[in-house]
Amino acid sequence: MSDFLQLAQSLAVALKALQMYTALHPRAQEGLAAAHAVLSRWLAEQDRLQFVVSGAKAFVDGQVQDTRSPHVSALVKLVSERGISGFVFERGVAPEEMLVFLQGLATKPPKLEEQGGFEALLRASGVVSIKVSQTRYQEVSEGDESGSEGKAPAFSPAPPVSPSPDNLVKFIREALLTSIARGATSTSGSTNSGVDEGELGFLKGFCPADLSGLGPLGRELGLGEGMPTPGQLGTLRQVLMGLTPEVQLSLLLGLGSLPEHPAGLALGVKALAGEILAVATSTVLAQGGSWLQLKGPLQDILRPLPDRDRLVRTLSTHLRVTGLDASQAEAILRHLDWESLSLEAKLLKVLEEGHLFELSLEERLALLRELLDLRRFDEFLRIQEVLLDTLHSDRSELRLKAIQTLSGVARWAQDPGLPPGGEGPLAEALRAHFAWEPDPPIHRWTTEAMESLLVALIHRGDLGAVISDLQELEGLCAFLEDQHPWRNEALARLRDAIQRPQLLDAAILKAFALERDQMLQEVQPYIEFIGDPMARHLVGRLGEENDRTRRGRLVEAVRSMGPTALPALMDALVAPAWFLVRNALTLLSDLGDAGCVAAILPLLRHPEPRVRRTAVRALWKLGGPVAEPHLVAQMKDTDMETMQEILFALGQLRSESSLPQVTELAQDKRVIEKLRIQAMDTLGHIASPRSLPMLVECLRRKGFFGGGETQPIRLAAAKALAALGTPEAQAALQRAVDGEPKGEDRETLRRLLDRPVPP
Repeated sequence: MSDFLQLAQSLAVALKALQMYTALHPRAQEGLAAAHAVLSRWLAEQDRLQFVVSGAKAFVDGQVQDTRSPHVSALVKLVSERGISGFVFERGVAPEEMLVFLQGLATKPPKLEEQGGFEALLRASGVVSIKVSQTRYQEVSEGDESGSEGKAPAFSPAPPVSPSPDNLVKFIREALLTSIARGATSTSGSTNSGVDEGELGFLKGFCPADLSGLGPLGRELGLGEGMPTPGQLGTLRQVLMGLTPEVQLSLLLGLGSLPEHPAGLALGVKALAGEILAVATSTVLAQGGSWLQLKGPLQDILRPLPDRDRLVRTLSTHLRVTGLDASQAEAILRHLDWESLSLEAKLLKVLEEGHLFELSLEERLALLRELLDLRRFDEFLRIQEVLLDTLHSDRSELRLKAIQTLSGVARWAQDPGLPPGGEGPLAEALRAHFAWEPDPPIHRWTTEAMESLLVALIHRGDLGAVISDLQELEGLCAFLEDQHPWRNEALARLRDAIQRPQLLDAAILKAFALERDQMLQEVQPYIEFIGDPMARHLVGRLGEENDRTRRGRLVEAVRSMGPTALPALMDALVAPAWFLVRNALTLLSDLGDAGCVAAILPLLRHPEPRVRRTAVRALWKLGGPVAEPHLVAQMKDTDMETMQEILFALGQLRSESSLPQVTELAQDKRVIEKLRIQAMDTLGHIASPRSLPMLVECLRRKGFFGGGETQPIRLAAAKALAALGTPEAQAALQRAVDGEPKGEDRETLRRLLDRPVPP
C-alpha cells in the first residue's frame, strides 16, 4: 500500500500550485498529475481510501496518522475548516474530479458556504468518485456504545487478559501498528515469513514508531523499574522477533519515545536492540533488499545511540553466522564515527594525518562540499592538490579514488562554482590524465569529469575554451605511442555530450544575447566546430521560433555554415511547418547548387502559396535553364502571385522556350491587366525578335470604333520594344511616337525611343 505521507505531500504540492497559478498552468497540471499518480497507486491495491478527522487526530482506513507531519496537519486543518469530517477516494477517481476536490480545498470557507458547501460543490461538478462526510466520529468504549463526544475513534485493542506468547505478539504488533504513522498491516499472531518486493519500498523513508503508549505492555509483562528477569526478557524477545522487518526498524528508530515507566520495558527493548537490528537487516537482505537501500535507515537508527558500537558488533556477528557480508555494517559505523567529528578534526585527519583515502567517496565529497559552502577555499584547494598529485600514482586503486572524487568536484564547476584558482589547475590536470591514463575503468571517470567542465564552460558562454580543450585533447592523444581505441571512443563521447539539445540551446542563447559582430566573433566559430548537429538544431529552432529578430539570427547562423548546413536544409523541405520549409528554401537559394533541384520541384505544388513562390525563386537560382520547363509547366495551374514569380524567373533566365506561353498570357484580355503587364515586362527581358509582332499589335492605339489596348498595356509593350532594341523595334516605336497626339503619353514614348539601345 502506498505511504499516506507521500500522498499528503503530493496533495499539498498540487494545492499550492493551484493557489499560485491557474488550473491550466503547466505547474498546476504537473502537481495535479503527480498527486493523481500517487492516489492511483494506492487505489490499485484497495477499492477506497478513507481519511477521517476527529479533533486534532487523523485516521486513514482506521489507522492513526502522525500529525507531526506538516502535510498531514495541514490537511486536517483544511478539512476541519470546511465543515467536513473527512473524505473518501474511490477507485477510478479521474484527474478532473481530483481538480474539483483541490479547488474545494483552495476555496475560502465563507465562499464555499455560499456555494452550498463542499458536498454541493462536488455534486454540481459531477464528481462521483470522491465523497465527503459531516459525520462526527466519537470513541466507542467497551460496554458503552453511545461514546463520548470529542474523542477520536479507538482503534487499539485493550491488553489481552492472558499474557500468553501468542496474545502478547498480537498485542504488541497491533499497538505498534497503531502508533506508526505508516499504517503498516499485520497478519496473524505468527512471524511474517515473507515480504514481497513492493513492500521493501518502506526503506526509501520510514517513520519512527511512537512507543510512548506501550506502558500497558510493560505492565502486562510484569516489568518493574529495574532490568527484566531472564524469563521476562525471553518473552519480550519472542514478542519483538515476531514483527515484520518494517515494524522492527521503525521501532528501533523510535527508541527515544519509550515510556519512562515501567523503566524495565525500555531497558529490555534496548538490551534486545542489537538482536532486533540483526534479524531485521538479515531478513531484508534475504528478501532482495540491498545495502544501498538499507544504508540510510540504518544510519538514522544508529546515529543517536550512544552504544551503537555494541549494536553493530551484534549485527556483524549475526551476518557472518548467516553467511552474509558484514563489511557494509562496519562501514556504516565508521561513517557515523567520522560524521560525529568536528570540521577541524576532520581536516586534521585528512591534511595532517593522511587519512583522505581511508574515507569513502561519499565522505570525501561531503567534506569538500562543506568547505566550498563555507568558503574555506584554502583548505579546499589543499585537498584538491592532494587529489591532483595522486593522479600520477603508480597505485591504480589510489588513482581511481582520486579521479572519482575529482569527477564529483567537476560537477560543481557549473553550480555553485569552484574556488578562484581551482578550476584552471583541475582542467589542466584532467586533460593530461585523459591523455595518459592506461586503465580504461579509471579513464571513464576522467571522461566524466571532463564532460562536466565542458558543460560548465558552455553554460557560461566560454565557447572558445570548449573548442580549445577538445582540440588539445585530440592533439595529445594523436601523439601517443600506444593508440588505444577506447581513448578515441572517449573523445567521441565528449563530442557527443556537448551536442545534447540543451547544450546546443545554451550556445544559441549566447548568440541571441550578443551584438551581431560580437556573435560572429565568439559564437560562429563554435557553431562551425559542432557542424552538422548544430546545423540540424538551428534549422529545427527555425521551425519553432516566433520572435522575428531571433529568427533572423538563426537564419544568419545557418547561412554562415555554408555547405555544412545543406543536409539539414534538405531534410527540412518535408517539414510539416510551412514557414520552416520556406526558410529552408530561402537558405538553399544561397547555399545550394543544381543538385538540390530534384528536392525543390515537388514544392512547386505545395499547398501554401508562400512556399510555392519561394520554391520558384530557389529553382531558377539553383537550376538555371534546367528550371525552365518546370516553371513553364506550372504556369497552367497556379495562383496569380506565384505566376508573377514565375514570370520574373523566366525573364531573369531569358527563356526563349517560354515565349509561346508568355506571349499568350500577354495577349489574353481575359487576364487581369497587372499580370499582362508583367508578361510584357518578361518579354522585354527575354528580348526575342519573335515577340515583335505581338508587341507592335499591343502598342496600337484604340480607334474611334474600339480595338487597340489600354494605355498601361501600350506603355508596357513600348518598354518591351525598347528593351528588344532591334531596328524593327525602334522603327515600330518611332511610328507610335509619330502617331501619338501631343501630351504626356507621347513624351513617355519619346523617352523610351531615346534610350540607348541595349547591347
